[in-house]
Amino acid sequence: MNDELTPQILSELKAKLEEKRSQIQSELASLQSDDRGGIAQGTTSKADDVHDTGEEIADLEQLERDNDVEDDLRYQLSEVEHALAKFATGTYGLCEGCGRPIPLARLRAIPEARYDAEHQAEVEAEAARRGGS
Repeated sequence: MNDELTPQILSELKAKLEEKRSQIQSELASLQSDDRGGIAQGTTSKADDVHDTGEEIADLEQLERDNDVEDDLRYQLSEVEHALAKFATGTYGLCEGCGRPIPLARLRAIPEARYDAEHQAEVEAEAARRGGS
């Protein structure tokens, strides 16, 4: 375990993660309730078709942006839940790349961090190589 992580600090970090989880869940619920409104469906006259097509395109573009935001929020939520699960196993605050303690300053800034800065850079570089091929 990370010696910097006293029970009080662990409690603070866990509370921060739980608050972050609640915030993300609220944002997801809000996005999903907005999606339920969806793109208006129904019949229109031919005179309205050109105008409606423009609105439908704008609606589809907004829906695509919302889906990207939702995907990002779901990823953030999974990272927060992963970090919270590490409390139960006693591995919170340990780098998943090398097993060494993640510095407290990094955990305070990014409480869901899986890696120390060195290994995070390696993970990001590998992801960029895979994505850039």
